[in-house]
Amino acid sequence: MKFSISSKPLASLKTDALIMPLLPDKILAEEKELDRLLNRQISKLRQSKDFTGEPNKARILFSSGNLPRIILVGLGPSAGLNSEKLREAMSTATTELKKLPLRTMTALVPKLPGISPAAVTQALTEGVLLSHYEFPYYKTAKNNPPKPDSVEFVSLRKAELRLATVGFETGLKLGQIVNAVRDLGNQPANIATPTHLANYAEGLARTHKNIKVKILHKADIKKENMGAILAVSQGSDEEPKFIVLEYRGKTTGAPVVLVGKGITFDSGGISIKPGEKMEEMKYDMAGAATVMGVIQAASELKLLQNLVGLIPATENLPSGKAAKPGDIIRSRSGKTIEIINTDAEGRLVLSDALDYAKKYKPRLVIDFATLTGSIVVALGDELTGVFTNTKRFLDNLEAAAKLTGEKIWPMPLEKSYQQFIKSDFADLRNLGTVRYGDSINAALFLEHFVDYPWIHLDIAGVAWATREKPYRPKGATGTGLRLIVEFLKNLKS
Repeated sequence: MKFSISSKPLASLKTDALIMPLLPDKILAEEKELDRLLNRQISKLRQSKDFTGEPNKARILFSSGNLPRIILVGLGPSAGLNSEKLREAMSTATTELKKLPLRTMTALVPKLPGISPAAVTQALTEGVLLSHYEFPYYKTAKNNPPKPDSVEFVSLRKAELRLATVGFETGLKLGQIVNAVRDLGNQPANIATPTHLANYAEGLARTHKNIKVKILHKADIKKENMGAILAVSQGSDEEPKFIVLEYRGKTTGAPVVLVGKGITFDSGGISIKPGEKMEEMKYDMAGAATVMGVIQAASELKLLQNLVGLIPATENLPSGKAAKPGDIIRSRSGKTIEIINTDAEGRLVLSDALDYAKKYKPRLVIDFATLTGSIVVALGDELTGVFTNTKRFLDNLEAAAKLTGEKIWPMPLEKSYQQFIKSDFADLRNLGTVRYGDSINAALFLEHFVDYPWIHLDIAGVAWATREKPYRPKGATGTGLRLIVEFLKNLKS
């Protein structure tokens, strides 16, 4: 699809479908003008209460001339209006329009109370792009509904076009990068191996001059004494990779280090998972994909922060060579770990990566990991669990979440639970002595390997969708990327 933005009179528009957002409690200037053009059809709908702008509801009107279809989409009350409502509204409109044979699509950019033209256009653009996402690459029968050739965003106010264009360009880049991250996550595990992730990272460095990449291969990982990564990888024929990405912004300060769990397939190892839904374990590298997406977005949006991305990538499989419950390993930090359950492998690979992060004397480290099923039990599939050893950045992260619609929930690092991860035979055990609270136990385990400000994001509930959500079709979601980009944009140097 080709995307563009312009400012022009409503009467001059020519498109197969025009999208008009509506508020239930306020008549927007764009609605008034469109209503006149349609012989008061919108007013009649309001008067009859057939359609009044309820959130996530849409109504298609058919007309003649240059605007054969007009889709009215509700935003909900103006008091609760935010960017997320706009993204959801565009998802509703896009879902309706996918049923129709369209070549061109146009969305009016309304002037909304309390939201800047840039934020409005960014949200609308993201909503359209993310809602049109598909992963058809392995289907021989191409039955997907046709997409429009072009999508145009139109502001009726020429004076606001410059600001609207800034939002449009940001939304376009972020939407495209999120969809690329989704593609990476949706690849099957026989394609998306640790080597595939390393090649992807090298591709980013080739196409973005301000990104550098270094790949540590198995011999390099041994030299770094990353015993935890090696233990997880030893059951697989695929060699592990440790991927290092560096983005240089415009500041001279210490970097923010992003760590992404990169388990390209997780069978559970010797502690093998049940067969049901095991195919979803190709998504266990979602943290790695998110980190690469954030680094790419930083480059394309020219963020000021210096960033480092660290990705421990491996498979976790059972074999005669695989790590066993009861094994004791030595991590890069020197701490010894008793492996109680080989399916608690994410915290093992992250322990080496978090220790490696110390090399950069980071300002802040953020890790992204599909770490525990417990976080899904606690928070469901809409919220990311946030654990942190510092409250300093939490307000900024929560503010970013409100703007991006990627919901987070602060979780406790309950110190009394440390007793559950103490081993009788080593410094730590990789699984608690109790069944409950595993997301907290896992975070406490990781905390043993940090000596810097740190945020741990357990994304196990949100990294992929098993049900249709607004602008998030089934499969990899790319959740977390827009959240951290927004957070970094507003992080003071």
